[in-house]
Amino acid sequence: MTSTLGTQFIPIAKQSITMSTNTITSLTSSSQDRLQYHKAVLESVGITSLSSLGTLNLSGNLIPQAGLTRPDPNLAASQVYFQSAYKLTNTATTPVLQPAGGQATILKAIPLPSKTVSAASVSSLTTQINVDTAYWVATEINLQDNTTIVLKQPQHYLILIAEKITVGQNVTFTWERPSKFSPAKPMKPPTPPQAPTSTTLVGITGTNGTHGVKGGRGPDGTSAPELEVWVLDMTGRPAFDLRGQDGTTGGAGQDGGNGGQGGKGKPAQLDWSGFCKSGAGAGGNGGTGGNAGLGGDGGNGGTGGKLSLYAPQNVINQYLQGFYITVDGGRGGAGGLPGERGSGGAGGPVGDSLKANFGAVCGPGSRTAGSRGPDGASSAQGFSGYEGGKLPDPISMRAIDREDFLIKLLEPVIFKATPAYAYAGESITLEGKRYTKTDVVLIDGSPVPTNVYSDTSLQFSAPFIRGGQHTIQVKQSDGTLSNKASLYIKSKVDSAQQDNKENEHMRVIPGRKVTLIGSGFSENAIVRINDQDMPDVTLLSPTQLEFTLIRPSTVEQNPSGEHVTARVILSDGTPSNTLNLVLDTFHMLVLGDSVSWGQGLFEQEKHYSLVGNAVKARNGNIGFYTQVLAHSGATIGVDDHTNTPAVDGEVPVSYPTILQQCDLFVGDPEQVDLIIMDGGINDVNLRVVLNPFNQDDLSELNRTQFLDNSKTLFTEVGKTFPNAKVIVTGYYPPVSEHSNLSAVEVLLVALGIATDGIPGGVVAGFLTEHHLQIIHERSLLLANESKLYLQQAVDETNTTPEGKNRFFFADPNIGVEHSALTNDPYLFGINLDMSPQDFIAAERLISCTKAGCTGIDFEICKRASMGHPNHKGAIAYANAIYPFL
Repeated sequence: MTSTLGTQFIPIAKQSITMSTNTITSLTSSSQDRLQYHKAVLESVGITSLSSLGTLNLSGNLIPQAGLTRPDPNLAASQVYFQSAYKLTNTATTPVLQPAGGQATILKAIPLPSKTVSAASVSSLTTQINVDTAYWVATEINLQDNTTIVLKQPQHYLILIAEKITVGQNVTFTWERPSKFSPAKPMKPPTPPQAPTSTTLVGITGTNGTHGVKGGRGPDGTSAPELEVWVLDMTGRPAFDLRGQDGTTGGAGQDGGNGGQGGKGKPAQLDWSGFCKSGAGAGGNGGTGGNAGLGGDGGNGGTGGKLSLYAPQNVINQYLQGFYITVDGGRGGAGGLPGERGSGGAGGPVGDSLKANFGAVCGPGSRTAGSRGPDGASSAQGFSGYEGGKLPDPISMRAIDREDFLIKLLEPVIFKATPAYAYAGESITLEGKRYTKTDVVLIDGSPVPTNVYSDTSLQFSAPFIRGGQHTIQVKQSDGTLSNKASLYIKSKVDSAQQDNKENEHMRVIPGRKVTLIGSGFSENAIVRINDQDMPDVTLLSPTQLEFTLIRPSTVEQNPSGEHVTARVILSDGTPSNTLNLVLDTFHMLVLGDSVSWGQGLFEQEKHYSLVGNAVKARNGNIGFYTQVLAHSGATIGVDDHTNTPAVDGEVPVSYPTILQQCDLFVGDPEQVDLIIMDGGINDVNLRVVLNPFNQDDLSELNRTQFLDNSKTLFTEVGKTFPNAKVIVTGYYPPVSEHSNLSAVEVLLVALGIATDGIPGGVVAGFLTEHHLQIIHERSLLLANESKLYLQQAVDETNTTPEGKNRFFFADPNIGVEHSALTNDPYLFGINLDMSPQDFIAAERLISCTKAGCTGIDFEICKRASMGHPNHKGAIAYANAIYPFL
């Protein structure tokens, strides 16, 4: 099959030759410079005349090697395989290039000596010229029919010097494109777990799937090699495949994660007499699938190569009658394909039905399973890379004469740069000949400070320029230039800074911009953290590279700071050194009583879990670590030194008190970022608040606990955790005039305020309207005064050295219309059969038994969820906290 490259070959004889692309000139100063250099190279291996060297006969597939190849009876050094090259093939109409690969011969080459040590030394020291340059030198170079010369990395320059060159049919100079691969497609995010079973007749919607990330950028194509031919007579015309390598296709975008399944509906409930009290609830809808990730951008095409022919004018004129060459840049790589959009989660099933009396079924009625969630949004293919450019004068013909060619000239020459791959700031030694004390090194044409130590050695420091390949020359005071050598500036990462601040521990916060400080950075560089590409990479300078830090999907958890590695990958795929970073983590501590604990709720429903998810979303998926010391029944504990072992958090016990919880914290208190806490309601005692027969002064009790003792608690918290933001949450009216009267009576029995009917049913009617009014007033007084005093305690604490304006009061604003036992409760109530309304009652019953609860304490423990925020209430608490994050 004919390669598409064949259509880009240029029959020069059919085109006008413009000065901007293909020039024919007399021997200019630049030609003189080149000739001077090559003469010096030949001289370094003892060649002062081409006439005595003989013929270099070449055939087959050949691989040039760094150094100098001259006529020899045995030119084969070894055999090697090559691929991704092209060779000339004659068809019935016109020559074309076709893909070529297979076995080739590596030619022997003489290392070019840089210097010879003194005679007293044991042996002569020889080193090789830059590894990217090969010479073929002979009286005559004979390229036989069907010869293919393949430049294989790291060879980038090939110079032919001969009095005569004879070219047979189908001779091609080509090069092997190095293998480059598109970035791997990121793994699909895991599907979230099914949403919890609903506590109402409305199902809980499944968690949305994670959005896919953009695919990685494809590597840039490699630049094509450069050929230089010096000859006095030539017959035949080889083809030159000097087209830049195509950029690599961008990586595929990540698939969006599937949405989580909706929660199962609330199960049906029977009343105490066995009849259907509440039918089964509807299943929750499935979560929305994650959006598909964008495809990665394609790599840019490599720069086209260069052919320079130095020959007498008549040879050039004859050569221009027709030859084939391509020096175009490579095509830009195609953008990567987008990921697949995530599938919507399955709908949750309806709640379980129950058999009621007389064979009836307590089922869902018209309520149904949840609907499948919508799929995520589709995405787009990545942008294609840019087409590679052309070098200045990519095809040049320069006239020389025999006398110029054969005269031996003495000008500066570079044999070797050590090291050839260096970091900015590293000392580079150039070994060569004929240096003078006023010589200056040029990097890409710009001078750098130079120290000349002898006529064969000079030194300079690699400048802080972009990473990648650069050209070195030595310039003398009269403007004479040496040959060109290569220097590769490696990228190096020294440190990282965030918010324009560096720290010795290299600690950085996810979700924010990070600037890498180092050297050798360049455009289109990639930043990888734990081998995951980071977004928004921007080159600020060759020494600064900015990106947005996202916590990678693969990281070893460590509450003290998660250790990761950072690397910079240049566009040609060359990696930098590895820099160790520590990702900042977020530490949340939960102190307090049953409200902070989240009595009766699944872990994912609790308000501190909702807050934790918000913090992670706002901070680049930061590593989040939570320590919960709050538990049901905890008191503030001022002057209470009783100390008993902790039990399961669902069991209402006073100890450890909230003050004791401060001492139970495990870890470094200075690393705690956020404390969510409450306290005081158990010191006031809900059984006192809701007892209409109690004559205690509730206002005085509220002031003592929510103001005086809370200030003592806040001072201790501020002193123990000096860097934490502390958010104190408020309380609410447990019951109100909107609460169901019959259910309030049951609630009082369950709390042990009225003991009639435990265990078993309750006889309605033991509360009068006067009693209910007292309960409502005391309940509202608790809510209002606790809010007033807690806010005052926070304000006064903030003025102390321990507070330092770090305390905030978050009021959940649960009004009387949302008290327990109302039509729209934000609090768990109790059913008329005295069964609790939460869905972890069975697990709590086990914990109550293990804790040794008996009597009225056991009955209260079984129903401990009553009066506490349900799922809606937890959301109200989280919403109150969010503004203070």
